[in-house]
Amino acid sequence: MSVEVGHAASPPGHILGYAIRSHTRIYVSYIIPTCLALLVYMLQTSTDLALSYQHFRQHEPGYGAGTLILVLVPPLLTCVLVLSSREQRSSASDASRNQFVVCSLGLLQLLLFPVAVLYRFTKRLFWSVEALFHADDDVERMKCLTKATQTSSIELYLLIQAYAQAAPQIILQMYHMLAQDIFRNYETSALQGMCLVFAAIDLAGITTSYHRIESQRRVGRNYPWATAQQVEAQRCRLEQNERLCGEVERRKRESERTLATSFPQSEKIMQNFHARQMDSQIGSHELHISGFDEVDNDGMETLETKALLHSPTTAAGNITDDDKIYQARPKLQLRREELNHLDSIEVLDTVPETPAPPPPPATAPPALPMLRLPTDNSPPTAAPDLRRTVSDTEHRRSRLVTRPLSQLETFKDMLLVNAQLYIKEHVPRPPKVLMGRVNEEPSDDRTPLVLAQTPKGTPVTPKDVVDFYFPRPTKIVNGIQQDDFAGKTVAFFGWIAFITMRMLSLATFCVFYPRAFFIIVGVHYALMLAALALETRCRGSWSRSLFYLLLGYIYIFVLLEFRVCFKSVRRWYVCYLVLILVENITMSAIWYANEQFESWWFGFIWEWIVYSGILFLATIVVYYCILRPKDVTLIVEDEPAAQGDQSEQAPVA
Repeated sequence: MSVEVGHAASPPGHILGYAIRSHTRIYVSYIIPTCLALLVYMLQTSTDLALSYQHFRQHEPGYGAGTLILVLVPPLLTCVLVLSSREQRSSASDASRNQFVVCSLGLLQLLLFPVAVLYRFTKRLFWSVEALFHADDDVERMKCLTKATQTSSIELYLLIQAYAQAAPQIILQMYHMLAQDIFRNYETSALQGMCLVFAAIDLAGITTSYHRIESQRRVGRNYPWATAQQVEAQRCRLEQNERLCGEVERRKRESERTLATSFPQSEKIMQNFHARQMDSQIGSHELHISGFDEVDNDGMETLETKALLHSPTTAAGNITDDDKIYQARPKLQLRREELNHLDSIEVLDTVPETPAPPPPPATAPPALPMLRLPTDNSPPTAAPDLRRTVSDTEHRRSRLVTRPLSQLETFKDMLLVNAQLYIKEHVPRPPKVLMGRVNEEPSDDRTPLVLAQTPKGTPVTPKDVVDFYFPRPTKIVNGIQQDDFAGKTVAFFGWIAFITMRMLSLATFCVFYPRAFFIIVGVHYALMLAALALETRCRGSWSRSLFYLLLGYIYIFVLLEFRVCFKSVRRWYVCYLVLILVENITMSAIWYANEQFESWWFGFIWEWIVYSGILFLATIVVYYCILRPKDVTLIVEDEPAAQGDQSEQAPVA
């Protein structure tokens, strides 16, 4: 059994479990997603800027300023996070740049953020297309794909844009559309409709890419904005996993080879052993032994058992030295007339030469006193004898109780002793090399390793599992692979349905009940912070605690496993989805049942909320039952806790 080395460093090379060619993999994993993301970003940014200008033109400066601020917040927040991160500054300074040049480039990207994003997308698209022309050269093709997936701080901006621009933009524009009367500007409404569509697509696409990124990062995937040092550390981690898995396989083969060379006749011995058992069961005689036993209520209980009298093996191909010695020993022989009178067998002196052990005291019957008859030479006694006497009937019953049960215990002890001696002398054992290695290694310095990637349903046998000890402490890290093209497609449409249901419910309820809307959102935000505190036990640096405040805001709209690795993913998703469905159904039912509508839009929105919820539940069932990514395991050396704490100081790492 070979150890499968799996990780999530790159997109999987299969679709629905079927392997695909590298040419197709480049298309579905790099070129098509890049083109769609570039198109959505251009349309979304241009639509938001045009919508802001249209609001100012219609003498609505509040909505125009709000739309423009939501466009400028993501690049400003990205610049602050990058410049405040020590790892990002040191990584940029390593390339023969001083701190002044780094700050200047950050401000330039802030001012020209659309151009920087377009450059990022076109660069990735160029190297992805270049990889198609190196189909015959694997090294050059992998170099091109490495340049296409090179990390950049622009990816952090795209993540922040989804939750700081797209999500609140949907709430703002829908509120403005529903608050307007029947006389409205249709140019503004058309721009608002385009803004809602592209914002929902952008939010669903980012959520599809990052909703399980923490579990994927544990087993090889990098943050798209990670520094060069972090990427190199992750690469060394994956190489170390491959080396440790190779060491497991090598030691396993050595142990099996040692076992085979140390006991070359082990299979023959076991074959002879089983053959003797089969022959003894076929050619044996049964001796029926019955008797009586006294129970606690002074009653009699009838006992009956069978003793097997073995005959020597006659198979010519399976005769061993032990069989020859067994045939030379005297054997117990019983005649048929003796079997009819079992009580007449007083002494069985034809048993094998080895004397039987004495019966245990707990099973041996107590000695019965004998009746003394007076004789002429005995002295006269004034009082009768106080010792217990028995009659002939009782003496007969005592013989039935004592004699057969004693013989049964003797046969049982003989069989147990002979079986133990045979197993000790003939049954093979593990080689002393493995036993000595396990005994010599101290338990506090070395960590036993269990082979990973064992398929479900495979029986664990001594040939499949062997404990090894590595020279340094190791640990097992569990995670999942990245989604394939089919899984990402279904997950994308599922998140589109979920975001449509959630945003329509929040925006429509805000139109009718603005105060209750902020109360529900505040309670939801507090519940998410409490759940994060319970999950993390309030451990971590102050920067991580501040990040949880932002993560709680994201959980108002979608669930994202980001910088927090859920201990129970199913419990988180089930509880979150139940909470969201309860909130959406309650808010929608309240305004739909109690309010008077002045437009057909509200009935249309109610239908879309119901249909989106049904579509989302259907996609969730398909994704988790069929398209869910596989679990993978890494074997890595256990690092000190101090290094892990230092790696968590960066707010964008």
